Amino acid sequence: MSFDPIVQVSVSEQVAQRLLTMIRTGLLKPGQQLPPERDLAAMLGVGRPAVREAIRGLALLGLLRIRQGEGTFVGTLQTRELLEPLEMVIELNAGTLEALFDARLVIEPGVAALAASQMSDAHLARLHALVEDEQSLLGNPETFSAADMAFHETIIDACDNPFLQSIANSLYLLGKKSRRVTSQVAGVLERSLQDHRDIIAALQARDPAQAAEAMRRHLCRVREAYIGSTAPSEPTRNTEHTEHSEHSEHSQNQGDTDGRPTGG
Repeated sequence: MSFDPIVQVSVSEQVAQRLLTMIRTGLLKPGQQLPPERDLAAMLGVGRPAVREAIRGLALLGLLRIRQGEGTFVGTLQTRELLEPLEMVIELNAGTLEALFDARLVIEPGVAALAASQMSDAHLARLHALVEDEQSLLGNPETFSAADMAFHETIIDACDNPFLQSIANSLYLLGKKSRRVTSQVAGVLERSLQDHRDIIAALQARDPAQAAEAMRRHLCRVREAYIGSTAPSEPTRNTEHTEHSEHSEHSQNQGDTDGRPTGG
């Protein structure tokens, strides 16, 4: 017979769990201000240091926002804000970005296929407008990226499936690092613009298979551009040294041919 060890949970962790439960159940709502630290400690029957540590931990997760001189507030709890801590993980580990591309290739073609059968005229009109914006923004990678994000978000919204919307939006938002890199690669924005037009054509034709394939091709090209831009460059050839060596070899051969010594 074996027993699992009893794990002691610190007071600050218990405070964090209590606040998290209150947020999850709606007792604390997005944007709502928490009581002052002293009052919160008294209500929970703990010391102020434990409350302070719990608040800092939840703030790092994006669940709480600390505003100097104003107090502590519940965050917006929107996907974009809650994913911010994960962006740091991706920044620090290139391997996670590869895994992110794999996940997008699994999810987003399916989202496009579903959107093809659900797409409204309003969604199509927005996609056409965004592509026109992208055409005029080819010389401005940062603003082009904003239009690119709106393009993908519109397709995700059009699939009309809350579970897929949550997953796809999360994956797309976490790909900010790859977009910063690829948007600087020559020709990528022009290629993305054409890919977006191909995706719209498939969506407008209400063809799920064509829409999925168009999205898959687009993501594969973006992935290839990212890998190509981050691959270590080959060492440049030292042409001066090579030319000198070739000249020396030529001189040596010349010396051997005419019978004169080539060195001292």
